Amino acid sequence: MATDLATIPTIEQAWRPLNSVEKPRAEYYLGKASRAIRRRWPDVDQRILNPNDYLTADDVSDVVVQMVLSAVDVPPIRGAKSFSEGVGPMSRSATLLAGSTNPTEIHGWMVEVFEGRSTTLPVFHSPPSGNYEGLFIWPEGRC
Repeated sequence: MATDLATIPTIEQAWRPLNSVEKPRAEYYLGKASRAIRRRWPDVDQRILNPNDYLTADDVSDVVVQMVLSAVDVPPIRGAKSFSEGVGPMSRSATLLAGSTNPTEIHGWMVEVFEGRSTTLPVFHSPPSGNYEGLFIWPEGRC
């Protein structure tokens, strides 16, 4: 059995000390998140140990902690983004999340950690130019 890619103390450093109800739940989701990452990137353990790879154990731990916190730090209503409760005269409210409520969903920023893509580079898509550059004379010269 492979070890988890993050630990309970790491979760507590990132969030707060876990109580007796949250700790077993966090341990379960640590395993679930670690398995999900290893299914998607089977070589993650070797990459962490490779000093020439940009992926570090801390990077992987950051991703796992966020996956676990999304499962442990939840409002009382499943699938809610926020929740408030009043005392009198008995009020309850919830703002529902749009999209998936899967706590081990791998988000775009998580993929970038493993695949090494930088978020600082702009993402731009345009149709092919059609090779019309030769029709124009640029003051700077041709491209």
